[in-house]
Amino acid sequence: METTNLNNTLLALLLALKDSATFLSETEKSDLYQAAEQLSANPKAWEVLIEPRLLVMIQANEPLNQRFQAAKSQLDNLGDQIPVNLLPSEAELEQAAPKQKPQPITRAIPQVSSSDLKSNEITNMAIRVLATPNPAETAKKLSGFEQLQQFLNQNLAQK
Repeated sequence: METTNLNNTLLALLLALKDSATFLSETEKSDLYQAAEQLSANPKAWEVLIEPRLLVMIQANEPLNQRFQAAKSQLDNLGDQIPVNLLPSEAELEQAAPKQKPQPITRAIPQVSSSDLKSNEITNMAIRVLATPNPAETAKKLSGFEQLQQFLNQNLAQK
């Protein structure tokens, strides 16, 4: 599983949800919840099962797709150089998306390289946000995404 692609796709989706002025249909919310459940249960199914379905759902929602593509492009240009301190904190995430029962399984963050740390942190954050009843509203509550968006815009302006 390519963690940079996973991270960038999940972050781009969360940023698109945060910026999105359009509302998600009940079907789209259900699709996001199912993606969170599948990602929680079997992250290795990302490339084969989860990502393709998620991309179909995103592409069907034109305003969401435009924001997703713009964010994904910016993140892909960065590679895996996303500063962890620009992601929403655990406390902020807990406030915006309190743990509910039943809660999707949180993956342990191994004590290895920083890219693995970011991978699980981003995955866990995405699972929590996508599993909420209204992922777009939850993403908007995470002010850490404002900092990440500003960082991406600055990085783009410098190129």
